[in-house]
Amino acid sequence: MKKILPDPEDLEIIIAHMEDAVRIAKRMASQDAEVIIARGTTADLLRHSNLPIPVVEMPVSNVEIIESIKKAREASGMDDPLIGFIGFKNIIAALKSFLEIMNIKIKLYEIHTTKDTQEQILQAQRDRVDVLIGGVLSCDMIRAAGMKAVTIESSYESVSESYRQAKEMQRAVTIEKKKLEETNTIFNLVSDAIISIDENCRLTLMNQYAEIILGHEFRVIKGRHIREIFDSKEENMIRKVMETGEEIVGSIVELQGRKYAIRIVPIILVKKTAGTVVTLHEVNALQKMEAIVRRGLYQKGNVAQYTFDDIKGGSEEIRSAIDTARNFSRLQSNVLIIGETGTGKELFAQSIHNASVRRNGPFVAVNCGAIPANLMESELFGYVDGAFTGAKKGGKMGLFELAHSGTIFLDEISEMDPQGQVILLRALQEKQIRRVGGDSNIPIDVRIIAACNTNLYERVKQNKFRKDLYYRLSVLVIKIPPLRKRHGDITRLSNYFVESYNRQFGKNIILSAAALRELENFEWDGNLRQLKNFCERVTAISDDSTVESSFIRQQLKSSFEFTPMTSEKEPDFSNAGPTNQEIAVIKGKLFTKAELDNVFQQCRGNRQLMASMLGISRTTLWKYLKKAGFDEELNQ
Repeated sequence: MKKILPDPEDLEIIIAHMEDAVRIAKRMASQDAEVIIARGTTADLLRHSNLPIPVVEMPVSNVEIIESIKKAREASGMDDPLIGFIGFKNIIAALKSFLEIMNIKIKLYEIHTTKDTQEQILQAQRDRVDVLIGGVLSCDMIRAAGMKAVTIESSYESVSESYRQAKEMQRAVTIEKKKLEETNTIFNLVSDAIISIDENCRLTLMNQYAEIILGHEFRVIKGRHIREIFDSKEENMIRKVMETGEEIVGSIVELQGRKYAIRIVPIILVKKTAGTVVTLHEVNALQKMEAIVRRGLYQKGNVAQYTFDDIKGGSEEIRSAIDTARNFSRLQSNVLIIGETGTGKELFAQSIHNASVRRNGPFVAVNCGAIPANLMESELFGYVDGAFTGAKKGGKMGLFELAHSGTIFLDEISEMDPQGQVILLRALQEKQIRRVGGDSNIPIDVRIIAACNTNLYERVKQNKFRKDLYYRLSVLVIKIPPLRKRHGDITRLSNYFVESYNRQFGKNIILSAAALRELENFEWDGNLRQLKNFCERVTAISDDSTVESSFIRQQLKSSFEFTPMTSEKEPDFSNAGPTNQEIAVIKGKLFTKAELDNVFQQCRGNRQLMASMLGISRTTLWKYLKKAGFDEELNQ
């Protein structure tokens, strides 16, 4: 059966060796060839010929070696011929190991350049070798010397594997080309002039808009010193950034009779300034843009600031959630985000909005738990002039109207009261709203992203949340993992937060490996928010450059009143009594029902706060409370 390579139309086969191969490869590289496959000496020579494209070397497999030895014995016409193999160092090295393992005796002749080949052939003749195995060029020379030769041929498997590697490289090259084209396109489409300057104050790059502003083509002024391009004011500013490593923003300069806002940012490599990037934006254009933005943003806060790049962490759990959210951002369906307090639900919501086709529309965030029930309708849908006593003159636009053509983020949706659920469901069904006191319907085009930190479906089963509303909100569901289940991310995030606060506080704090293990062992019921605040505290109060585990334990204890735990055991309530019997051992301390009741009252029944104070999960706390007789309070 004939074997055919996949996508053979992408492959052009040319027979050439050594210097001829190099010459042809250079010509093909200039004609958009993307990868070259070669074998042995030719591959090695191509790799050292400064080609602008990658070279894949076709290997010599063990199967091919066996086949060559078999053919050599047949070609010799002898029962026990003396066989030799001539080749370059890389092939000889691989062959030597294989022959030793297989206990096959063959004379090996290593060559370093093509000039060595003739000398090694003569040596094989002196050694009375009966037949020599080698590459195409070597075999031609062997036969010319009057000896028997067998060419080692590439198997389908070797060709196929080399072709597969070449295709992978081709895909990578294509991706890089696309990125480069995208970068160049963006670079030249932005409304800012962008100029890159190296550490010697010479121009290394600039976009088309910069050419217009400066009045020079880049190819003409590339490599020139900044004093030939800028006045002394701009030159001094650039030199200052080079010396201090601190960016300059907000200054106004005049070039070619026009005023520009200039920003100069240092390029930092290994804590040293390796150059600067200068951007220029015409002041008049900035003023016009600001006016448009102000008109577009009806009120402060209706902009999504974060993207998926702002979601830190490399664990499989968080990357999976991000991938899901990225896929959902391409759709228009409603999204429900489920996650504990502090896991970054709004960060995900903003990222979805900014990756969607609605990115240029408003992003309106609403905390459903913070709006009183009697104000829910007027806040969501607005009201007309005179709708009720105290109503703002001229009326007020509701949050849904503000979010028109964009996204509305309903945080803590589980806390919305029943009446609020009814009016929200009506808006979703009808895709229009009516202001309080008004008599006309207003069409709305809004995507809803809701979020909750509880099991919303459980609330549906408890008749605390409308089933029909739940199904309208949960078309697409994202579950954000808690920090304690994001393997390795506590270490990553701790280092990231500390480094961020180092820059803010002008410090150089480093967490030791033991300190990081201490943080990994803590439960972090408050998730990222709790960890971030703790890292801020540690960075702010630490005097040592390296923070050790003892300091972390001390701060965890003083911050959260209890030492961190590595595991939780099921509490033993077998001896629990109705009053002051021992209820549980938490962090090595005996707790009675009366003491747990005291904590319950201090936290006003807030189980999240209780769990944080006790340093345990909400699930374990629930078990304690239930078995201690708090059933009535838990059902409230």
